[in-house]
Amino acid sequence: MKFENFLNKKLSEIRAKNLYRKRVVLSDGIINFSSNDYLGLKDEPSTKQKLCKNIENLSLGSGASTHISGYTKVQEELEKELSFFKESEDCIVVGSGYLANVGLISSITTKEDIIFSDELNHASIIDGIRLSKAKKVIYKHNDIEDLEKKLKENKTDGNIFIVTDGVFSMEGDIASVDKIYKLAEEYDAVLIIDDAHATGIIGEGKGTIFHYGMKPNNRIIQMGTLSKAVGSYGAFICGSKLLIDFLINKMRTAIFTTALSPVQNFISLENLKIIKSHPQRRLDVLEKAKYLYENIKEINFNVKYYGVPIISLITETAEKAIYFRDKLLEKGFFVQAIRPPTVPEGESRLRITVSYNHPYEEIDKLIKAIKEVAK
Repeated sequence: MKFENFLNKKLSEIRAKNLYRKRVVLSDGIINFSSNDYLGLKDEPSTKQKLCKNIENLSLGSGASTHISGYTKVQEELEKELSFFKESEDCIVVGSGYLANVGLISSITTKEDIIFSDELNHASIIDGIRLSKAKKVIYKHNDIEDLEKKLKENKTDGNIFIVTDGVFSMEGDIASVDKIYKLAEEYDAVLIIDDAHATGIIGEGKGTIFHYGMKPNNRIIQMGTLSKAVGSYGAFICGSKLLIDFLINKMRTAIFTTALSPVQNFISLENLKIIKSHPQRRLDVLEKAKYLYENIKEINFNVKYYGVPIISLITETAEKAIYFRDKLLEKGFFVQAIRPPTVPEGESRLRITVSYNHPYEEIDKLIKAIKEVAK
């Protein structure tokens, strides 16, 4: 069949480039250093206990979109807690970070607008821009001079948006949001920050703008996920009451999809409370990440570390990344090989992520394993 020939041909091309992907179920005893569960909350015993006690009062599913009958008391409470945590006027919770970025960007922009986007922004931002009718301008990664140059070169009578990851998921570096915001003020732009990997980690856990001592206002939109440091699932957008009211009425990824399960929102709410009341988790994982970096930085590879729980060991080629991954797996550690198109050509890597739940004994064993494979 013609269609099957097409699929086989494309898969063969992917395999030839060492870019073929398979999903992996980790065996018992394998130590996972590829999770985004930075604060160790995805298996938090106290949250499990509270969920068990309250399960009789929670529906397993929402049964409808939030705009029909699926908006529950627990989601309302979660949105209020997130709004307070992010010091914003209001908040909306949606099904995933992908839905949040695609829905937000495509709903608030028109063909008269221009979106300035960092070249290493997450795929959900890229797809949101593609779905919008706005003009797209890509600026060099975290390059303020290039951003300003392109703001000067591109004029419009419509709105201007600057969108950036807060903590970049593959690099681990932090966007210069303080400098970007100054440009947003100068050019009357709206700043959208994807805090998926910043929430719970930097700015006392509140996110990127707080990392720089800034406060939210109507020029800033904060997006974040509940699936990483919060250890649950879903995403949120925080901003002005006017913005959230607009999104409730216009964002297709909130209107035309079933709401998150009350069970899932309950987990998010309880874990968020732990983040707020136990800051030591955040400090602990940051110390562990620094310890790991300090002990592998001398190996003969480019190791990137920017003070967050993400450490990238750059292998350059996809073949080397796969080799490293497989050899570490033989030694009992899972560290995923990240290859194009997730990262640019020539920048394949092992993306090592540290969790609060990793004891130093496991980190020491990983350090030893990495050094052995590197030889």
